Amino acid sequence: MAGNGAATYTLLSSPSPTGSDDRESCELKLPMFSVHLIRSDDKLVSTGAKRSQLKLIIFVVSCILTLSLAFILYFLLGFWKPRWKTLMTHSLCPLTEATVILVEESKKSHPVKVMKITLPKEDISNYIVGKLSQYADHNDVISLIEYKLDRYVFTGSSLERVNGLGDGETFGTLQEMVESDHLALDTLSQIFGRNVLDVPLKPVIHFVLTEVLTFFYFFQLFSCLVWYNNQYEVYATVIIVMSVLSATSTTYITRIAIVKLRKAVLFECEIEVKRSGKIQVIKSGDLVPGDIVKVPLTQTKVGFDGVLLSGNVVVDEAMLTGESVPTLKNPLPFEWLEEKYHADKNEVNTLFSGTTILQTRPPPSGQDDAVYCLVTRTGFRSKKGETVKFMLHPDRTQKFKFYSEAWTYIKIMAFIGLGGMIYHIYDSIKNDYSVNDAVLGSLDLITIIIAPSLPLALSIAVFYAIRRLKQGKINVSLPNSINIAGKVKMTVFDKTGTLTEEGLTLQCVLSATDGHISEELTINVPQQMRLALASCHTLSIIDNKICGDPIDIIGQQTSGFEFRDHGFEANIFKNKVSASSLDPKTGSRLGLIKTVPFESHLKRMSVVCEVSNGSVVVFCKGAPEQIVLHCDQSTIPQEFSSKLDHFSSQGYRILAFASKTLPEECNVSSIPRDELESGLTFLGFLVLANRLKPETRVVMDELKRAGLRTVMCTGDALLTAVCVARDCSMIPDNGTLYLLTAELGDNGKLAVKYTEQEHTPDGFHMEDLKNLYSGPFRKVHLAMDGATFDLISKNDKSLMDKVCVTGTVFARFNPEQKMNLIDELQQRSYSICMCGDGANDCEALRHANVGIALSKCEASLAAPFTSSVFNITCVPVLLKEGQAALENAMAVFRFTAMYSIIQYVSVLLLIHYESILGDYQYLLEDLAIVLLFDFALGYTKPSKILSRVRPRGSLMHPFTVFSFIMQTTLVVGFIVFSMWLVQQQAWYDPFHVIRVDYLAEGELYVPYFETTVNFIHSCFQYIIIALVFSIGHPHRRPLYTNIPMLVSIVLTAGILLLVLFISAEKIPLLEMANIPDISYKLLMLGLVVMNLLLSLGVEYSYRVIEPLQRFLKLLRFKKGHKNKFKCLIDELEAADTKWPSTNIVENGI
Repeated sequence: MAGNGAATYTLLSSPSPTGSDDRESCELKLPMFSVHLIRSDDKLVSTGAKRSQLKLIIFVVSCILTLSLAFILYFLLGFWKPRWKTLMTHSLCPLTEATVILVEESKKSHPVKVMKITLPKEDISNYIVGKLSQYADHNDVISLIEYKLDRYVFTGSSLERVNGLGDGETFGTLQEMVESDHLALDTLSQIFGRNVLDVPLKPVIHFVLTEVLTFFYFFQLFSCLVWYNNQYEVYATVIIVMSVLSATSTTYITRIAIVKLRKAVLFECEIEVKRSGKIQVIKSGDLVPGDIVKVPLTQTKVGFDGVLLSGNVVVDEAMLTGESVPTLKNPLPFEWLEEKYHADKNEVNTLFSGTTILQTRPPPSGQDDAVYCLVTRTGFRSKKGETVKFMLHPDRTQKFKFYSEAWTYIKIMAFIGLGGMIYHIYDSIKNDYSVNDAVLGSLDLITIIIAPSLPLALSIAVFYAIRRLKQGKINVSLPNSINIAGKVKMTVFDKTGTLTEEGLTLQCVLSATDGHISEELTINVPQQMRLALASCHTLSIIDNKICGDPIDIIGQQTSGFEFRDHGFEANIFKNKVSASSLDPKTGSRLGLIKTVPFESHLKRMSVVCEVSNGSVVVFCKGAPEQIVLHCDQSTIPQEFSSKLDHFSSQGYRILAFASKTLPEECNVSSIPRDELESGLTFLGFLVLANRLKPETRVVMDELKRAGLRTVMCTGDALLTAVCVARDCSMIPDNGTLYLLTAELGDNGKLAVKYTEQEHTPDGFHMEDLKNLYSGPFRKVHLAMDGATFDLISKNDKSLMDKVCVTGTVFARFNPEQKMNLIDELQQRSYSICMCGDGANDCEALRHANVGIALSKCEASLAAPFTSSVFNITCVPVLLKEGQAALENAMAVFRFTAMYSIIQYVSVLLLIHYESILGDYQYLLEDLAIVLLFDFALGYTKPSKILSRVRPRGSLMHPFTVFSFIMQTTLVVGFIVFSMWLVQQQAWYDPFHVIRVDYLAEGELYVPYFETTVNFIHSCFQYIIIALVFSIGHPHRRPLYTNIPMLVSIVLTAGILLLVLFISAEKIPLLEMANIPDISYKLLMLGLVVMNLLLSLGVEYSYRVIEPLQRFLKLLRFKKGHKNKFKCLIDELEAADTKWPSTNIVENGI
């Protein structure tokens, strides 16, 4: 690092949200003082710096000489340019010498202090400290930084995230940690910090300064100084009050949100740990990785991630997954020493932070009567901590064009305002005003062209949307995602619990007998199948009630056995059992010796039980296609495939069961899982009905009508998922479905096969169906399982493109595959809304552009949106709110922008006539009219129908620009014409201005007829523009449904009509000239009506006139589609070859 020139660095990737330890490396040429670290998807450049004595002296002297102005600049740079602030007192240096690290992210530097920790010699024997010691210098000192609640250690050529124990460690290593006596508590506490999710809560003054030290607040301060200088004290004071209230409100809302999150996640309690062979009671916040915790028997929350060492624990993981189903945790099988531990892969052996312990089951008698757990991760490195970090610092900030283009608009308006200032200065000097007065007077124009209320347009619509969503029982944790919901192009759904009912019903049991499968049974099930149903589960008895997975409950009830939880009749078995079951008919008993838990990538689980005759039997349950691979093939009935396809194609959920008897005197705990689950005897199928929720088909039809592509991603069987997809119209009756399978050949090439699945919809004859399918516009749908998806993803990107644009059913997908599917779709420019129950969908929900978890927990961390209504009706509700919020934000912004244009043009014209508006005229325009319409416009509710047309969401779209230019033209034209018209009247008196100094007290206001006409017509134009931008179709409801808007229009129009027709002497505050001719007043009203009609005509023209639409679209000069998936679809449609080719194997790369 200390060498000159460029150096080559290795990039280490931090673990992905799923906990996997995927790494990627490449070589970059970087400056000698920089190093890369990768945090999820973001590449962050880090630069070292250390304090410079020379710079510090110069800074102190500068503060003294400038009377602290240099210090104020130093302070402000901390908010605007942190890198510049740091370099005022620091110099760049190699990372090994740095005291501060500058982390570059999103074009901004974040200074982070370096922590130096000395590793005592005696602590090196600790496994964790020993691993970190390789990064220590010659003084046994390691350097760490904490950035966005993650800690990174300097490795010399990189920064690597410090996680603790766990992923990638072998079971043997974890066992060594358990047996180790040296914990190195002080050192580990320094490295990992306290085990609390202490969300940083900065002082109130920090929130206030962060809010006000922005362009708009400085601009408002500048505007108010200008107004006070021009003696517009009332309006300036009102703006200051509004700004203070706005800053206070925003600060309060931001702080309250963090306080609520802090209270929701902050947890600390007393807990028992085993240290140096003795039980101690400590605070959970003092836990460190490597601690051995005695799991409490009473219901309490888990405050760490840990590996279960003994006994069993039943937990509720609703806070993390959104699914409130008791889950059984089993001890880690340490007998498999070389097996590698991964928290997600071994989740059945892992207690996660944030979950609630419902019940503990001590190990069988003869051992310590307590349940123990090895702490692997603490604080923000735990599962719950990772989720909280995601909420505070999302890995992928979703950029929205509307916000960036708003700044572009402001720059354009500032340029126009500069032109007006130059004209004002020129005109004033030409009329013999002093340069000082001319410049001061011109500053007023820049405060008009950029409205101080513009920030309101970016937030008011979202505020109303959040309130409506909450009323609809949809909780919002990431408000910015609401506008993004308006641009969604695809919806992805989980199946069970989302599209279908959570509860299952027994359809039948199919038992294998003498090489054949029996008829459908619901009673008189063969004994061996009953034993399998009674034992192969992870049920618990909590408060005298059987709790657990609904499938397990159905199987247990079907068996006819009475389930006895741990501790019952254990002494009658030869082996040590943790639970038992009793057959009330025969009196036979079943004792649970060991549970081999279900793993999503294996798709099966097993139990080892002792039956009444003393024999030990393995019972295995899981996906049929997995169970058959582990069975003795001679026991597989001939009808296996036909029966499986028959019931799967009808949408039933099917589980296969198998068993084998173990030899006597075998050591069950030492048998590897693969050996335990091999050579099984096939027993039969459990067939379950999983009905569609009544709302599912209705919602699917609504999404289809809106042109949204719908996709299913589930862990269930492929044919079952296909049947459900057809039932809910996800695959239409006139669509062609191909089952896609892939395998990697010996030559390393991918072989793929497409099998067309025949389907005859109700009401069709086969001949009609063939004719329908033979048309040139046949719609292709692909269905595949997770294994095929993985092969295609790794070996054939071209085929993956086709899968992403035609895939409809993705079955047998584990949580990581679901997340990868979302990523692949997003890479093809799809904006995705995903809806699931949160159980196995958490990472996918958080990776989607918009994620909705169906959960009872309002505070669930499973997704940005949480619906407590357990069906997918929340999806169109959220999408409609997103479309309306985006349109409302655009409407409010455009209205505010047009208000600035109207007032700017009005003032420029009055400057030409050497006049100005009065204070109360400004107040009536800015407060009583414009601010009222800002709030009313954003209130418009979403349309009842989800639109096929997505909101534009762009201020630079040709339609938006056309509307803006035409409306501006009408505004300028009617104001100029109205002022010219008044000059043609016989009673018009060209009263010349009496010049007075701008700063002189008692400034004389001259009531010009031009000023009066200008003021009245401008105010009517505000109402016209508000009406024009209230056009709701197709994303918002009609104007008449927006009661606040109607009231605002009627109220302001009534006031303006009163001002127009009443004598000016009766309203002296408005300082208007008295127009003597009633016919001219009616003529003015006619001009207003004409202005309204033309403005409405312009707004409707580009919405309904197709030739104009085509012309405006040509102005975009866009070559091809901006969305990649549209280009891919065009390529498929333009291809000469027929794709896919049925039953023909294609070789990929």
